[in-house]
Amino acid sequence: MTWAIYGAAGYTGGLIAAEAVARGERPVLLGRTESRLRQLAESLGLPFSVVTEETLTQSFTPIDLVVNAAGPFVDTLEPVLTACIASGTHYLDISNEFESVQQLFRQGARVRAVGITAVPSVGFGTVVTDAVAQHAVASLADPVAVEVAAFPDNASGGPATSASIMEVLGSGGVRIVDGQVQRAPLGRGIRRIATPIGARSIVPIATGDLVTVRQTTGMRTVSASFGFAVPAPLLTTGLPMVGFAARARLLRGLPEVRRRTGHVYRSYAWARATDADGSTASSWLTAGEGFAFTATSTVNAVLGVLGRPLADVATVAAVLGADFALRVPGTQIDALDERGRLVLP
Repeated sequence: MTWAIYGAAGYTGGLIAAEAVARGERPVLLGRTESRLRQLAESLGLPFSVVTEETLTQSFTPIDLVVNAAGPFVDTLEPVLTACIASGTHYLDISNEFESVQQLFRQGARVRAVGITAVPSVGFGTVVTDAVAQHAVASLADPVAVEVAAFPDNASGGPATSASIMEVLGSGGVRIVDGQVQRAPLGRGIRRIATPIGARSIVPIATGDLVTVRQTTGMRTVSASFGFAVPAPLLTTGLPMVGFAARARLLRGLPEVRRRTGHVYRSYAWARATDADGSTASSWLTAGEGFAFTATSTVNAVLGVLGRPLADVATVAAVLGADFALRVPGTQIDALDERGRLVLP
């Protein structure tokens, strides 16, 4: 079967392509900039094609599955998904934007009508929070709510990643309470939690985790946060201004992060589920560098969907199993006690 990466010339798209080649796959590289596509294609020995929104359907027709790696996904979801529906091509993406993931799940009727599989958020953030949320929820007899937080440790990034983060920051804080979306300014609801790596501040944010965790666990009350090591008062002061600047398009991007020589990358995710009687259960996931995780999990998702397609929109855990995140080497999940310490077997 043939699959392709749309947005292949971007930072994450290139990592996915390299991971695919290392595993004997030959995806087609698709994008809008010929010079960057050609350079990547020649370095990896892969076919490539320059596409526009007008030529997407034609380009997708001979392809069985497309990975959308071009952010911000709130802009690229509709044209890429529409072309996939028109060409009968399975759709995956690596979005962690609340609006785009929510929008994809609203397209279930269109997806089912043509019999393709559409899976959002097959990258680090949403895959790990989905997994750790399921672990915490499974520990309770009658869970009614779950909250998650991600602590990525990333080596680098690119303009598309930065644009996608700006989209998330501009959306402010979002929670889903009893099935209803509640919005708040960025920086509202910050608090400190105890974790195996010390106390951390968590900031409610509008990420795709809200949608995927709700879909996978069935919880009607879900919150998702981003974790910081800095004290909560500093975040409370600074983040509202960041949110305003992101909404007003005053921020063009984030400072570039460069790989740190000799640094051992460790990313984490946390979840706390609450039972109907008020009792709680917490879980902790440990993984490696965030973008490397995304490259591996994306190729895993591609191969899994091609081998087991489902004519619907679904989370990757729903399609490929609750242990999907654990198939990325170096990933594990442990229970936490009430003080945030690992409960070892």
